[in-house]
Amino acid sequence: MHRRRKSKQNIHFSTRSHPRIGILSLIMGSIALIILITLCLISGSDSGMSGPWIGIAGFWTLVLAIVGFVFAIRSYRMEDIYMITPMLGSIFNGTTLVAVLLLYVVGTVN
Repeated sequence: MHRRRKSKQNIHFSTRSHPRIGILSLIMGSIALIILITLCLISGSDSGMSGPWIGIAGFWTLVLAIVGFVFAIRSYRMEDIYMITPMLGSIFNGTTLVAVLLLYVVGTVN
């Protein structure tokens, strides 16, 4: 007897796609996280005396993370999409957001 493969019989094509704002959110989150790590390394190498431009760059990193997080949340509401890009975008942007806010709170206390 010849057995047919069950996997070939059950081929299904999906209409799902990666949402554009989800991809944009992931890109923005990656950039914000890389900038945050770079700023922390620069500030650490200068023993925290890097100057005001580190704070200004950190503020714009915070803005980038907020916009990316909003894009990720908006892309969750779309129908028939793959959820991996909005999920990774919200994780990267959320992590950057929390880290920058934590650095600002610790910086104002000291």
